[in-house]
Amino acid sequence: MKKKLTIVGALTLIASLFPDIVVGESVGFLPSWWLLAKAVLLIAGTLYLLFGARERNLAQYGFVLTVIIVVQIIVGQIETSAWWQSFFLPESFSGQFGGAILLKFLGIIPVAGVLLLLYRSPRKVYLVKGDLSVKASRIVWLGIEEGRISWGRLSVISALLITVGTILLTVLTVTGLSQPATLGRLPRLLPLIVLFALVNSFSEGVVYRSSVLGPLKEAISKDYLVVVASAFFGVAHYYGAPGGILGVIMSGLLGWYMCRSMYETQGFVSAWAIHFFQDIVIFSTIAVLGEF
Repeated sequence: MKKKLTIVGALTLIASLFPDIVVGESVGFLPSWWLLAKAVLLIAGTLYLLFGARERNLAQYGFVLTVIIVVQIIVGQIETSAWWQSFFLPESFSGQFGGAILLKFLGIIPVAGVLLLLYRSPRKVYLVKGDLSVKASRIVWLGIEEGRISWGRLSVISALLITVGTILLTVLTVTGLSQPATLGRLPRLLPLIVLFALVNSFSEGVVYRSSVLGPLKEAISKDYLVVVASAFFGVAHYYGAPGGILGVIMSGLLGWYMCRSMYETQGFVSAWAIHFFQDIVIFSTIAVLGEF
């Protein structure tokens, strides 16, 4: 088990944003070959696991991570191209986020396709609704007792509480206590915010949860599995809102909780609902504060 955890940790670390943060913050930029180097390392690790170590489950995980990085390379090339930017002008909310959200959605198609190709079942990679009647297992630090409440009810309660908490944190750390002068445009942008939140929360669920839980479910235990997935998700939000170490910790804890719900319900709906409502708050804050 220790060897498998070491391999999983190494693969996840390479694919995560952590090396990018370290290099970017140290030298101020990422080399143009950076993502390609990450892909090459993942390919080398995957081939070794498949043909050398004979670790098929871990090799499949390495392959999925490789696809994620290759998609990032392609998306980056498209996003910075002049013809793409001509369609999505940064002067508007829809332009600034519409293009990014669209690319994120298009990017999960090959990732989801590879997962379905490898495991031949949406259920095995958590791309189904899941059983929301399943009772949640014990979570001591949240006061959730073993088998007392279904994930269906818990996901609704959690979504509401996390949304309120996100609003309060946003007020304290981002917007301040004064009402922004641009608050009046929020109703006009709300349909786009809801659409973007739906797509973003689903897309990140595929990349940061299905892509980890599916390949590794049979390889490592539940407790380690949700930690790996939550760390992958948390680090990815270093440049989020809120960002930095606080953003990583908050996103990591939220990711851990959502991974638990996916693992126990065997589906994505409960985690998607929680993530969706939080994204509405975050995107609303961006819409209010942005100069559009």
